[in-house]
Amino acid sequence: MIMDYCEQEITEGKVQLHIGLQFEDEPDSLYVAELELGDNGVVREWKLFFNGFDCNYTFRPAEREALVRYAAEQGITIQER
Repeated sequence: MIMDYCEQEITEGKVQLHIGLQFEDEPDSLYVAELELGDNGVVREWKLFFNGFDCNYTFRPAEREALVRYAAEQGITIQER
């Protein structure tokens, strides 16, 4: 995965993290990973969107780890649990 931005927002009392990404096998397609965070930074829900539509995608463990690392590089500490 190639990640190019990370932003955090609070919507309706929920903390969400949005990470823009591309998959190596689809270089022309831009996706957004949306992570819903609990109060302690633990990810409650992992979603992947393409053009605003939920892909119903299940992230592999290595992909989740890469997203956690990328968020940390951007100064946002989250936990995978």
